[in-house]
Amino acid sequence: MRTPAIVLAVLATFAANCPAANPIPVAHRGLLRHAPENTLPAFAACLELGMGFELDIRTSKDGHLIVIHDDNIKRTTDGPNRSVRDLTLAELKKLDAGSWFDETFAGERIPTLEETFALVCQRKRGETILALNVKHLTPAGEAKLVALVEKYQLLDESFAFDQSDEMSRRLKQLNPNFRIGRNVRRNEIEATLKEGLIDSFLLSSTPTAKETAMLHLKGKQVLYNYAGAGPSRRVHENWKRAAAAGIDGLMTDYPLECRAVCREAFPPSLDPRGVWVETPWGKPVIDRGATGSWDAAAVDNPYLHLEAGELFCFFEAQDKPFAQDGREAFGIATSTDGLHWKKNTGNPILTTGQSGSWDQTVAKLPAGVIKRGGVYHLFYSGKNPHTKQIGLATARHLGGPWTKSPRNPILKSRPQSWDRFLSTHPTSVFEIGGRYHLLFRGMKQIYTAQGLGLATSTDLLNWNRAPDLPVIATDEEIASLSVTRTGGKFIAISQPKDLSKRRYWHSDNLRQWRKGSPVNFRASIAAETLSNPIYFNGRWIVLYEQKDRIYRAVLQPPSQ
Repeated sequence: MRTPAIVLAVLATFAANCPAANPIPVAHRGLLRHAPENTLPAFAACLELGMGFELDIRTSKDGHLIVIHDDNIKRTTDGPNRSVRDLTLAELKKLDAGSWFDETFAGERIPTLEETFALVCQRKRGETILALNVKHLTPAGEAKLVALVEKYQLLDESFAFDQSDEMSRRLKQLNPNFRIGRNVRRNEIEATLKEGLIDSFLLSSTPTAKETAMLHLKGKQVLYNYAGAGPSRRVHENWKRAAAAGIDGLMTDYPLECRAVCREAFPPSLDPRGVWVETPWGKPVIDRGATGSWDAAAVDNPYLHLEAGELFCFFEAQDKPFAQDGREAFGIATSTDGLHWKKNTGNPILTTGQSGSWDQTVAKLPAGVIKRGGVYHLFYSGKNPHTKQIGLATARHLGGPWTKSPRNPILKSRPQSWDRFLSTHPTSVFEIGGRYHLLFRGMKQIYTAQGLGLATSTDLLNWNRAPDLPVIATDEEIASLSVTRTGGKFIAISQPKDLSKRRYWHSDNLRQWRKGSPVNFRASIAAETLSNPIYFNGRWIVLYEQKDRIYRAVLQPPSQ
């Protein structure tokens, strides 16, 4: 089978940086934005990219199983206004099923189900999911469907759905291992389980971790059916929540975008045996501004946020020394390659408060950017003459304008406790099981007896310490902890007072932490205050402060 140039271009763009994802994207009718729907090129692209796909099955006049969505052939072929069931396979094979999409696909034919299964066996790369949407099957066609799945050994990778319950039972009678799927609403899950017919649950509402875990315990496959076109069917937050719930597959019309979003939220594992190497050596990627500018004296404490293939670096800066009434504020720089950065013309995006406010002296350490309900939430450290605390700013767009919450500080210091002073870490806010988790730095005295604290929230505004005591004790002197989620777990890099003792820390839930191996870091000067590690363009990177400038390091794999 030929693969047209337009599809080859897609594969060249995405394949190199698209490792297998969990959940597996299940492309609705194939890669339908890059090839004509329900055709072999649309399916081949999915298989080359390591994705699954959904297809539609109908029976021709002479009893063959063919792959096409509509009963009428007019929309997706050059044929007349006629029904599939009134045409033989030979008549259907004369139709052009590609020109309507693009002339590149002229002469593409309607595939049979057997041709599609043969393609799967030839081109699949590892695990896949085939969602067989049954549109019209005769009784003889039911037997042919089961026989074809058996012939190509796809019982474990496929399921049939949208057929009647009566047909599902007949398919099960033909082979009890033939998998049956069904679209299931949240309030139907329990009853569907009791019925005992369904193997693959296509949940129509965003799955929760509790639902997924319960269905997995029952031996069921769990997918999120989010197929369809338009903005309401490409909400990134829904994709991320579904992926975080541990589902097996996600059906979508936007599989490439979906996978990119899930990879941003759940990147492949970071190997602590690797070596972080300053790249480029000895050259900052974000430098101080011109004399007299808001960032003329220093740029430091970077935090990274990745969205839609673009990196955003939130960083703090100082205009002049404090002895000269210097002021700290923070801004944003953006990059599409992680190496060349452009500062936002609207910088600084946030600065100190008015006299007498909780952040009148310092507004710094921007971190934890997370989006909820179309609004970005940014956490930062504020200081007045008495204490340091944590505040919140919100914006509709990452570039601002950013507005401080009237409820600030949203996490307050406790004069008689281990967290008399608080500040943020260069770490994201993580959502786990419907709750948001904010790690913070608690200190009995400024830069002394520093421990790692954890607060949780359901709305990003009201926070409770959980637990009350630090999750990494103060005797560890965790001055900074840069955390990322990787491989379904959390890995962090600490910055103790003695940088030679910088280590990895590991956690499954952000509450219990295990000290790991030393961090192998090679920099031209002692690297201070690392950003959160982030997976970008096929590799792990961090930004960090060195002598009031920001540099970059790339994680090199361990030598063999």
